[in-house]
Amino acid sequence: MNTTTLASTTLTLALLLLLLRFLVRIYRLQLLNKETILLDLPNLGRAREETEKIPVTVVVCGGSIAGLLAARVCHDHFERIVIVEPEAWLSTEEGRKVKSWTQDGKRARVMQYTSLHGNLAPVTDGLLRLFPNFEEECRRSDINLAPADFKIYLGGHKFIAPHDEFGGSFPLTAMAGRQATETLVRRLTLNKKMYPNIEQIAGIVTGVDADEKDPRYLKTVRVRTNEGEDRELDAALVIEWIKGAGYGSGPNPLDELTLSYDPRMRYASFKLRLPKDLISKLPEYERESSTGALFLYKADPSVARTYCGAMDAEGEFRVFKKHKSATPIPEWIWKFFDMCQEAEDTMQLSKVRVPASFWTRYELASHLPANYIALGDSVTRVNPVFGQGGSKAMMGAVALNNVLQDVHTKSLPHDFSRRFFRSQADKISPLWYANKLADYGYDTTVPQHGESLSQGAVIRWYLHTLEIMSDKDKQIGSIFWRAMHSYGTSIDALNPLIIVKFLVQILSFGISGK
Repeated sequence: MNTTTLASTTLTLALLLLLLRFLVRIYRLQLLNKETILLDLPNLGRAREETEKIPVTVVVCGGSIAGLLAARVCHDHFERIVIVEPEAWLSTEEGRKVKSWTQDGKRARVMQYTSLHGNLAPVTDGLLRLFPNFEEECRRSDINLAPADFKIYLGGHKFIAPHDEFGGSFPLTAMAGRQATETLVRRLTLNKKMYPNIEQIAGIVTGVDADEKDPRYLKTVRVRTNEGEDRELDAALVIEWIKGAGYGSGPNPLDELTLSYDPRMRYASFKLRLPKDLISKLPEYERESSTGALFLYKADPSVARTYCGAMDAEGEFRVFKKHKSATPIPEWIWKFFDMCQEAEDTMQLSKVRVPASFWTRYELASHLPANYIALGDSVTRVNPVFGQGGSKAMMGAVALNNVLQDVHTKSLPHDFSRRFFRSQADKISPLWYANKLADYGYDTTVPQHGESLSQGAVIRWYLHTLEIMSDKDKQIGSIFWRAMHSYGTSIDALNPLIIVKFLVQILSFGISGK
């Protein structure tokens, strides 16, 4: 091969590599748009002019976090929103208390109301955009906005959060439990000065009725108030409803579209209030809490089946079990547990037996109303250890906002529901499959019907090897952080450079990767 031919071949290969790199970037950008809400978040909170709002009523069946977020999004697009909340006390001042931990009431329908809870970056990012006074209200409720770095140890290896990539604008998290988070979102959403088109009534939805002129749409929602009054609400959009009017049947009925497996997750949370003079005895506490959460350990499935962690929220929440780790747990953490024992007189215990995980594939269902949507836990429930419940709710809110922004008529189009469910499913799918992949690594998990725990074993081995490297390699640490917060894509761990690093690790340390 002469010099000219060699130079030509080299140039061709270089151009092909550049083209491949460009195509991969384009594909990743498409996946970011499809699988995450990262590129959609800037559109939240952009309201129509009052004269341009759709002149109809939206009925939201249930005032949980998902329902409240949906109501807030709808305020930007509709003239009237009615939230029907079964628990009467949530429609009083008690349900909107600034100091949530002083509430006399307790959510009957939320098993984790007083348990360990974390808000991932997309949740806080979305709340900051939906509510201009979010930071101010956090301060009023003693909720700290801190970097979204939960100091996570994967099998004992603390992955490096990508602080350098964000410079001085690392995404924030609201350090709050479920009780404080939900109470804050409710207080913000039901603020009549800010959102006058939203009202909440105490009652239960007893049924829905189809539009006689066009049965593709729901027309009314039947409600029984807590005073025993039966009411009918005209509704152009229904969010979260009970079965009725013959919908959800057909060739692909909802009853046959639910995937389910059981991670058999059980956990206990201990909430304590630590006096300042006690905290001052442990400098590491101040350092870690000022830069995010305190710590979270996820056991290597081959060693143990436990998680333990702690965060400084409006109160101190922690989960602790005897934990075996592949690497030593820092000594200051054991001192922290000893410190908690000194404040055990303030301790509140919460135990949770988590039901099976499920995902109802609404996007595949036939014969659903064109003006009906569902989001949050009514669509899917994932293992709460991953902290993604709030992210699911925000994904639903973003999908709703995206579809509504494309509506330029005074009524909803025939494909409204279908487009919403497809968009939401694209974003839920990575959560569902990634969580199931991780849960199948534990031999106590009951797999989905027709599957076995061996499914995904090769991918788990690959990811486990990356976990071992994540406390030293910033690029790998970034991949894990973005995956956790749903800010990355399903192909990020397959980056050619990451694969090369994986192969070097295997060749250097053997098949175990250690």
